[in-house]
Amino acid sequence: MCLLDNREVRRGWQPLKDAVAGLFTKHGAKILSSRRWDERRLAYPIRGQHRGTYLLVYFSADTQALTGLRRDLQFNEALLRSLLVECAEVPKEAYEPEAAFDVNAIPSDDAPAAPAPAPAPVAEAGTQATPTEARP
Repeated sequence: MCLLDNREVRRGWQPLKDAVAGLFTKHGAKILSSRRWDERRLAYPIRGQHRGTYLLVYFSADTQALTGLRRDLQFNEALLRSLLVECAEVPKEAYEPEAAFDVNAIPSDDAPAAPAPAPAPVAEAGTQATPTEARP
């Protein structure tokens, strides 16, 4: 899984996806599936970015190639983070065509939140709270 810099994604999704896939093939990996997973708000800023786009890549490679692949992924400026894990079987959904998306669309989790309701009055210690009078 690769976490991509959204500035690079907005410059061009397909060239960026092909460049990342090229890193895998450079080290002798055979790409089984490569697709956009999602764009998400990050838990903390990475290189000044608050959002990132995930690219999920299923590949097969010799374990000797993984060290060089990790190094190239680490030094790629378009990647914020990467994670390589072993997967016993590629899910069927990985082979489905990638859905089209608008890289400039504002995601729903960036929509402004509704204002929070005002807190209820709190009585001081040693006094009783008086109910508020109904207003006409």
